[in-house]
Amino acid sequence: MDTTVVTIHLPASLHAELQALAADEQTDLVEMISRLVAMASQRRAWLHDLKALREQIRRDGGLRVGTTKEEVVKRLRQTRREILG
Repeated sequence: MDTTVVTIHLPASLHAELQALAADEQTDLVEMISRLVAMASQRRAWLHDLKALREQIRRDGGLRVGTTKEEVVKRLRQTRREILG
């Protein structure tokens, strides 16, 4: 497999931090950067899904869990019973 390689310029302090992270994880710098990029992508996807969920809840008129503490507790107990059978 032919992989194109590029050179990047980083501040020395950032390079040192990446090297330290890679050493802690017992991996090389390229693998460490790959992991960080993957984590950032997962976080972005999670935030996108959270935004969609919030929008759906807003469109559906809220969570409808009640306005008082007692109503919230009652609804939570009911949901727990439904889940646990």
